[in-house]
Amino acid sequence: MPDETVQRRRAFEAQGWLVVRGVYSAARAAELTAALDAVVPEQAYAHGFAGQVVEVPSISLGSAVLREAALDRQLGALAAELLGARRVRLLQDTVFSKPAAVGGPVLWHQDLSYFSFLQRPVVLTARVALTPCTAENGCLRVLSGSRAWGLQRDYTFRATSVEDALAAVPAALRATASESLVELQPGDVSFHHCLTFHSSGPNPAGAPRKTLAMRLADAEVPAVLARLDTPQARVRVPCDAAGRLSDQVFPLSRE
Repeated sequence: MPDETVQRRRAFEAQGWLVVRGVYSAARAAELTAALDAVVPEQAYAHGFAGQVVEVPSISLGSAVLREAALDRQLGALAAELLGARRVRLLQDTVFSKPAAVGGPVLWHQDLSYFSFLQRPVVLTARVALTPCTAENGCLRVLSGSRAWGLQRDYTFRATSVEDALAAVPAALRATASESLVELQPGDVSFHHCLTFHSSGPNPAGAPRKTLAMRLADAEVPAVLARLDTPQARVRVPCDAAGRLSDQVFPLSRE
């Protein structure tokens, strides 16, 4: 295993997050931004959604360019490397746009809170910066070391918004983690583990902040349908005979 790969894996395991600079060129980031704007034009959210972040799950279904990005081989390889997986599958892709001047914050949470049906938490979120993501426009904040806390709350298929899960964590546990800002330039990619607590601030700046996010899981980890408490929820997680997620619904990242 090359030294760079070992260093990235160790940093990800220790911190629960990692930034890889320049994964994509500025030209590629601009191409993805144009594809995003074709599906969700800025004027559609120029005045904000009552101070909320604009999130469009499964946005890649509306664009061949964004679909290619969601299943990108390079991104999948980095995710597999960090998770120690042979290959990964796409659980969900989405876009996060914070409108200029009015884009609101996102409260502290763990991504696993919203898809805890997997047998093991071998999942990360890859965030591709399409615009600069800075402290001034509400970039991601992470609690390094919080991955070790385990799942604090489970809202799978029940939540309609992100709730603040940090307040319920004991103070002694919170004291073991440190907060970091994850500032990115277009083409940079940040990765955070599904148990890592993260949030983001408001965007008072004069331009929207845009990122694509892909939630990627170890392709071999089966689902535990007993963790889904309604038949409707189970229908949303189709599996094969071995309990692995359906390749048709949760496609493998291109190999």
